[in-house]
Amino acid sequence: MSAPPPRPWSLTPDEVRSRFLSFFRARGHEEVPSDSLVPANDPTLLFTGAGMNQFKDHFLGRIPLTFRRACSSQKCLRTGDLENVGRTPGHHTFFEMLGNFSFGDYFKEEAIRWAWEFLTVEMAIPADRLRVTVYREDDEAAALWTKAAGIPADRIGRLGAKSNFWPANAPEDGPDGPCGPCSEIFFDLGFRPEPVVPCTVKGCPEAPESPDCDCRRFLEVWNLVFQQFDRRGRNDLVPLAMQNIDTGMGFERLLTVLAHLREPGRRIYSNFQTPLFGEMVRMGWDAEECLHRAAWREREERGGAEAEFRTRARRIADHARAAAFCIADGVRPSNEGRGYVLRRVIRRAVRDLIQQGFPEPYLDRYVAAAGRAMGSRYPDILSHAGSIESALRTEEEKFRETYTRGRALLDEHLVRMEAGGGTVLPGEQAFLLHDTFGFPVDVTADILAETGRTLDRPGFERAMEEARQRSREGSKIAGDIFAAGPLARVKKEETGTRFLGYGPVPEEGALLLRETPFYAEQGGQVGDAGFIESPSGRFLVRDTRRVEGFHLHVGVLERGTLRRGETVRASVDRERRDAVRRNHTGTHLLHRVLREVLGEEARQAGSLVAPDYLRFDFSFPRGLAPEERERIEAGVNRRILENHPVETRVHDLAAARATGAVSMFGEKYGDRVRVLTAGDSREFCGGTHCRATGDIGSFRILSEKSVGSGVRRIEAVTGARAVALFQEDRRRLASLEEEVERLKKEVAKAGRKAAAAAAPTAPSLEGALAAKRRVGGFELAVLDGTGAAEGDLLGAGDRVKADGGEPLVLLVHARAGEEVALVAAGNPAAVKRGFKAGAAVGVVAKALGGGGGGRPDLARGKGRDPARVPAALAALEEHLSAL
Repeated sequence: MSAPPPRPWSLTPDEVRSRFLSFFRARGHEEVPSDSLVPANDPTLLFTGAGMNQFKDHFLGRIPLTFRRACSSQKCLRTGDLENVGRTPGHHTFFEMLGNFSFGDYFKEEAIRWAWEFLTVEMAIPADRLRVTVYREDDEAAALWTKAAGIPADRIGRLGAKSNFWPANAPEDGPDGPCGPCSEIFFDLGFRPEPVVPCTVKGCPEAPESPDCDCRRFLEVWNLVFQQFDRRGRNDLVPLAMQNIDTGMGFERLLTVLAHLREPGRRIYSNFQTPLFGEMVRMGWDAEECLHRAAWREREERGGAEAEFRTRARRIADHARAAAFCIADGVRPSNEGRGYVLRRVIRRAVRDLIQQGFPEPYLDRYVAAAGRAMGSRYPDILSHAGSIESALRTEEEKFRETYTRGRALLDEHLVRMEAGGGTVLPGEQAFLLHDTFGFPVDVTADILAETGRTLDRPGFERAMEEARQRSREGSKIAGDIFAAGPLARVKKEETGTRFLGYGPVPEEGALLLRETPFYAEQGGQVGDAGFIESPSGRFLVRDTRRVEGFHLHVGVLERGTLRRGETVRASVDRERRDAVRRNHTGTHLLHRVLREVLGEEARQAGSLVAPDYLRFDFSFPRGLAPEERERIEAGVNRRILENHPVETRVHDLAAARATGAVSMFGEKYGDRVRVLTAGDSREFCGGTHCRATGDIGSFRILSEKSVGSGVRRIEAVTGARAVALFQEDRRRLASLEEEVERLKKEVAKAGRKAAAAAAPTAPSLEGALAAKRRVGGFELAVLDGTGAAEGDLLGAGDRVKADGGEPLVLLVHARAGEEVALVAAGNPAAVKRGFKAGAAVGVVAKALGGGGGGRPDLARGKGRDPARVPAALAALEEHLSAL
């Protein structure tokens, strides 16, 4: 019976990651949380592509060091080799990089010793399965590998600057700045993975340089960068005063090595064969929603599933994971920058789903699987699952329509080719279908072949390479990542905001102060304005910006001069600051109410807090209904009226999260964070705010609209601006009401004229009296006054009132649209006999579905059912007979 594998080989991914971090914590390293995929304050990068990105200022000594050793597990995203994802064992878009770093503390010996110890002791990887390479001129590193690991000098690969220098080929090609040799650690799989690629290194696998072979037998695991030189020109390398260590180990590749050792019979060599991807890869072909599931399953069981089927399943898993983490860090699909990269990744995954046999949107299902695999380390993928799923589903639904149109466009090309006798589709057209509509070039080529045509492959490849180069330019780790910015000279002299001046200050420019009351633009809040003055001059501050730790007071010199070293008076525009406070606290209340009304998926995606208005972007898949908008506006104003105190406290990050405070989607925070509480709103925030919610005054939504896939935007105003708009509305409403009344009178007048012109002459009272009949003790006359003026109807009643003969009763009914006007009258003899006009008109009106009343001799009423006039008259006769 064989012995069980060493415990490290059976660790879960979470346990492996934890082992790495605890290993280096035990050696004096500060564990630093992963930075966001969206680099903070680094416009040179679209995405975080390496563990060292967040430590740039540490390496350059730009900021005070609170620790000199660090370790991390960093989320990374690279898209430079997008076409290789799924086709090779180790290419990914999203991946994790384990790293340990030294900022002028330890150097090569410790980095080499600890790397070897972690792999061979902590992870129990057999030493004879590991290979190392060093830069060909780095004798020191080679000697240390022999000392620390016992590796003979003739077994250590010595490679050139292209493979073992960072940045690659830096001595010859640059850029200038920090650089250094590196040493790489490889794992020997013991075989060449399929598809088998011929060896390119003579003597592979026994040659020391074998890890550099293209046959992929050797899996690169860890890269140790020894940052020891400052390049000042071609091959001019000057030793750095502070020498640093920057290492990076692919987390997924380490898991592959452990899985390979744990299950040697499976010949594991791909990251997609590890527990991180198992469930997600299988979803790409074994889901019930897949129309080809039975065929894929049969081929998989026989071991005959074609390579493209496997490639698509792996690529979907990779891209779905990458998209989910991008969205969790605040990126949304769009047509520019990071949003466009995300959109391309999503579209490639959807295209693969369609080809795999998924007729309906399915990509959002991968979010739950990604959460199960990585949620314990990255809880945002769980807490924001609803928003992530919604964004993915919306994007997939749109692209499926686009894909259908793309196929239609290809068919149009075929029709034109048929008409023109063409046999070759231009490569540029195929690339347009591929890049814009996500239409696979292989499918294009197959369709062309079926019709006896071909594709201009070289033209397509040229267009593809141009696009790939543009992608690399946006996502690669730039060699000049440490290039000095505009404040580099200042940073050499100072460690924080200082007033340096420029001798006589130019009329336009920026001032630096050692301390300042001005808030610099940050977190969506605009910078303060005001003025800075001394006895010798006055500077009008129009804006305040934060750049690399300094507050830049931007404006114009109004008079005199300001010189370095002067003591100045800095005054913030109080009225403007207070307006900003109201809007900022208003955004917090708005965020809280949005989540209350719309649900937890309504998360902040961006904001702008200005003095005249606020703008709030939030994730939500649809527009707001009118009643939702009213509830949101009312909810914010209710909290304003409740006048809750606005309180701030500073906590450790873990303690702050424990309070339930809401953090910004994808934002990275330091060890200490400021938590702001306003009633039932609690958020991380470093901005300026009101002392109580009542200070906001009032809140009013101006607009709500879409600003991107799954992202809505509300613009609103508070305080005096809201009051001014309410007053303006009142003026407009009053003016409108006046106009409405004027128009109503004109319409009524015109209606009367039209009715009078169109209506036949109403019967006369004399005619009605001539046709009167005896009912009980009364003579009853009935007059149809339809078309007569209201005054004429009452006039007829007045004449009956004045009649001095036998008891006489008159009922007048006049139809006006769907209503019936009524008048009842009785002469003195009728009243004496017991007739009451009010009661009589009430009887008739009730029969017509209306009502009425009045004096005994004259009364009015109204009915609402003209068709029932005959029945109403019968009711009147019954009433009179009873008197």
